[in-house]
Order: sequence, then C-alpha cells, then structure tokens
Amino acid sequence: MSGHHRHGHDHSGHAMRPLTIALAINTTFFVVELAGALYSGSLTLLADAVHMLTDSASLGLALLAAWLATRPPDSVRTYGYGRTEVLAALANGLLLVATVGYILYEAVGRFVDPPAVQPEVIVVVGLVGLGANLAAAYVLVDDRENLNVRGAFLHLIADAASSVATVGVGVALLYTDYLVLDPLFAVLISVVILYSTRGLLADSLNVLLQGTPRDVDVEGIRGFLADLDSVEDVHDVHVWALSSNQYALSAHLVVGEEADSDRVLASSRSGLHERFGVDHATIQIESPTFEHRVSIDCYDADDRRD
Repeated sequence: MSGHHRHGHDHSGHAMRPLTIALAINTTFFVVELAGALYSGSLTLLADAVHMLTDSASLGLALLAAWLATRPPDSVRTYGYGRTEVLAALANGLLLVATVGYILYEAVGRFVDPPAVQPEVIVVVGLVGLGANLAAAYVLVDDRENLNVRGAFLHLIADAASSVATVGVGVALLYTDYLVLDPLFAVLISVVILYSTRGLLADSLNVLLQGTPRDVDVEGIRGFLADLDSVEDVHDVHVWALSSNQYALSAHLVVGEEADSDRVLASSRSGLHERFGVDHATIQIESPTFEHRVSIDCYDADDRRD
C-alpha cells in the first residue's frame, strides 16, 4: 500500500510582484546606462549596461517561470510546472556566462589600444546604476529561497558590484590617464559574475539531474524511518527536488505482521515533512513475507531465463 503526502503549493505566485517591480527598475535604468556608455565611450560602463540587459532578460524569464509554476498539475505534468523555475535559473546562469565571454572579448582589444573615455559620465551613471541595482535586489531579498528568484537576485548583486567597479574606474580616470583601467575593471567585473554564477548553475543542474537536495540528510531520513514503531527494514529510499523548494521522496518500509499500516504511514509522512521538509512522500508498506516472496519469485524467474 502507498501513502501520498499532498505537496504544499510553491510560493511562486508570491514572487511575481517583486519580480515585476525589479524588472521595471532594471529595464528603466538599462536605457540610461546604455546611453551613458555610448556617450562616454567606456567599456566598463558598456559591460555594466550589457550586464543590466541580461538582468532584465533574467527578471523577465524569472517572471514568466514564476507564472508558469503557479499552474496546477494536469495529465501532462502530473507534478505541476514548478521545474520551469529551475530551467529559468539554469538559463540565467548560462546567460551570465555568455555575458562574461563578450566582456572579455572586448577587453582584450582595449588592453592593446585603450580609447579615451569621459570619466565624469562614468561616475554619475555608475552611481545611479548602483542605486537601481540595490533597489531592485532589495525587492527580491525576502524570496531568495526560490531558486528562480535567487538567480535573478544574483544577477542584480553582481551588477551592483560591477557598478561599484564602474564608479571606481571613473574616479581613477578623473585624476589619472591610465586608460587601461577601463578594460582591467571590466575583467574584474567578469570574475565577480562568474563567481556568483557557479553555485546557481550547480544547484540548477542538481535539481534537473534529480540529485539529492544539498540540505537533505538522506541517512538521517533512513534512520528516522527505521526507528518508527513496527518498522523492521527500510530500503529503496530516494529523495529529489520537484522545484527549488519542493522535495519529494519514495521509500519502502517493511513492517511486522501485526503492524498498523495506517499509523506507520501517518507517522512517516508527518515526520518527513516536519523534520526534513519533504512535501511529497510516497511510502510503500511491505510485510516480511511479501519481501521474502518477491525475492523467491525473482530468483525463480532468473533460473527460468537461464
């Protein structure tokens, strides 16, 4: 017999409003920064503007994924659409990596022949950009548990760091003529972007590969189930993520002949939810004779094939 814990609804719908606000802030400033980059001729400012564009794309993708994730399960997607957020997070990570490639390509040429830039414009636009990034990130700060929102948040934090670098370049060029600082800081921005992206990509791939969530203790779960009254053996324990904040589990429990199966199911289900955050648990209850009979049947089947 199997017991199913109805998994809790994802909080994707709650994330839509802050994502919409962050998208509006970010897109508005992208236009300002792009104009400033073209006017000043700064690669650092252009890199920041391109990063800002990827932020807008990231936020738009995250918003679309959050909307899709609110759709209920159907006959095609019986677990629902929560994984669209994980796909969006992965796409955002890959978009960041592509952005880094573009910035590095441009920087190589400017190390050889750095063009003149207008530092006053760089400083002003950089400061405004820093404020816009921090404002947009602040809107998302309470929803970072969601992997999709976390991807968008990391975009904004990385862009805020690049805005700080942009201001630093502008201030330095106000007092020096070291034009090579412009591509140098663009490379530093790229390093910050890559560093902020690696965890996002790793977590996204882990979910898509049905790996065990990093914060779930499988041995602890196995021990908890084995310690339940009437449970004699635990096997075939599998834990995976349906989305960034929805965990699923399946396991087989062997119980004594006189065991109250409904009570074992209720105890395992509530404990898994309360202690380990597992929202959807499928537990198969087996008797010792069932396990023995299945083993004999499999053995006989192998003999017949031989």
